Amino acid sequence: MKITSLTSFMLNDHALMHKLFIEIEKHIDHDIKSLLKSIDEFKWKVEKHYFVEEKTIFIKYEPEDKSEGYSMIPMVIKQHDEILKQLQIFKNSIKKKKDFDFKGFKEILKNHKDFEEGNLYPKLEQELSESDKNAIIKHINELL
Repeated sequence: MKITSLTSFMLNDHALMHKLFIEIEKHIDHDIKSLLKSIDEFKWKVEKHYFVEEKTIFIKYEPEDKSEGYSMIPMVIKQHDEILKQLQIFKNSIKKKKDFDFKGFKEILKNHKDFEEGNLYPKLEQELSESDKNAIIKHINELL
């Protein structure tokens, strides 16, 4: 799959992660083995998505409004770390048959997605130069 638009790639990636998350929801009260497999698949996709954002996109971003732009990136990275941490806690809870605030976790994911799609991606689309976008797309295509 060769990508040609940065924003469309990121939005499509979010849609794919959403489908994988639905698979987790399907298995929550049923088959633990399938649930753990779904969690691992989701986690792998999330890690790849974060890698693309953090290692290919964010390093090219030089915001016009330095205080806003440079506060946004660390916040997003902190959210990435928290989501991965919560995924591990979720997986451990399943294995130990302990309760997990799945509804709260789902809300964290939704808030993160909404922020990226409503704020981060439009800002990147607006402020990244065409040559930076093309370089990022080239790097993403090399990773795929």
